[in-house]
Amino acid sequence: MPSLSHKRGTRAQVDAAATANALRAGEVYLITDEARLTVGTSASTHQPVAKQGEGGGDPWTWSKLTADIANSTITPAAATGLSFAAAANTMYLVELIGTFQSAAATTGIALALDIPSGSVAGMTVHQSSATLLTGVEQIADAVTTAATSGVRAAATNAAIRANFIVSVGATAGQVQLLFRSEIAGSAVTLKAGLTAMGRRII
Repeated sequence: MPSLSHKRGTRAQVDAAATANALRAGEVYLITDEARLTVGTSASTHQPVAKQGEGGGDPWTWSKLTADIANSTITPAAATGLSFAAAANTMYLVELIGTFQSAAATTGIALALDIPSGSVAGMTVHQSSATLLTGVEQIADAVTTAATSGVRAAATNAAIRANFIVSVGATAGQVQLLFRSEIAGSAVTLKAGLTAMGRRII
């Protein structure tokens, strides 16, 4: 079978070539750290190509929690399986939909994203009583502001939703969902099968 070679490099290297006006319009390049092709549109610009599962009818890529995971500390812990490899100099929308349980009605939960570089902003919301919503915001890497006061009922599934915008800087790497209890020694548990995290490039 005949072979075909393309110039290749990491996203940072291709972007650096664009900055140096070293690309060619119509030439195809391989972005090695994303396993993605991109096409030069001028000496200083290129257009990455969507991979299977991206773009088309549904631009979102989802991962689901495959096992319950609990945290009874106020230190953020990784929600194993709810992460993705983020490209450098790329912006993402990230959304979490799911359920969790608290060991006590007075125990709230906080969610945040740990990002490799850049900036992040987001909000997490869930029901705190029969008539009220509560939530926390994230405006810095791996930390939250404000606090949630509790849930409608202990040891009962509570719906939770979170939305984040992530602008990854020059360093690529994993974007990882973190979660913690609002009360030390009182567990919060993200529920498998009903919790999923999605992302899309914007």
